[in-house]
Amino acid sequence: MDNYVEEQPFAVLLGLLLVIWYIIYLRATLRSIGGFGMFLVLAVVAALVWVLYDWGMLNLENPDVNTWIAILALSIVLGIGLSWSIVRRMLSGQVDMDNVDS
Repeated sequence: MDNYVEEQPFAVLLGLLLVIWYIIYLRATLRSIGGFGMFLVLAVVAALVWVLYDWGMLNLENPDVNTWIAILALSIVLGIGLSWSIVRRMLSGQVDMDNVDS
């Protein structure tokens, strides 16, 4: 934060690249498991956080912890979405393919 003014163009560049990266990942996840699948994965993660909070293993009063939980939840949703074809092939033996029309 001390050198924010001098490094602002670099921070904007990295921020834009990160947004583009997330859009690509979100689009791939939506194509793989869909919006409802993303909701289900997020609901399971939220239930896990709720159980950990209820058991006293997680304290949600610290905003830094909440930020890390949100980042972890987004990472889990994107990770499952991006690897869903691999998981589905291992579970069912069926291979997913995109139907590409010329």
